[in-house]
Amino acid sequence: MSYGCGVVKMEGSRKHPGFSLLEMLVALAVAGILFFVALPAYQYAVVKSTRAAARATLLEVMARQEQHFVTYKRYAANLGALGLPEPYHVDNQGGVSAPANAAYRISLELTEDQYSGARAVPVNRQARDHACMEYSLSILGVRAVSGTLAGSPGECW
Repeated sequence: MSYGCGVVKMEGSRKHPGFSLLEMLVALAVAGILFFVALPAYQYAVVKSTRAAARATLLEVMARQEQHFVTYKRYAANLGALGLPEPYHVDNQGGVSAPANAAYRISLELTEDQYSGARAVPVNRQARDHACMEYSLSILGVRAVSGTLAGSPGECW
């Protein structure tokens, strides 16, 4: 079939809706760029939330120690006396975890066999967090941290 301007319409040809290969590749490239831009921010958010779990666990250990002191007129010398597992490993949500899946190992600090505080030591993937490495909380409530932000522990706590 012919039209006046030399345009020939082919019988049976239809335009199929969908994406061309080029459009699909451009969309994948844009998605890849967005992924690689967003990934570091996501990983940082995970590290920060895991730090919060360690801080909360240390505060829980301190509260258990104070309860133990009220009940027995002395602090516990081990985590078992506080009803906690020994060794005590927590995951990135602060729950008890197997060592292979843990983010922190929690321990009591003892000075001359007397309780002086609690410590959270990063393990596994969390050990790569060089800004806020080990958290410690003394019996007097002094908060400390090791790592690149050791000079300003308030940024980690």
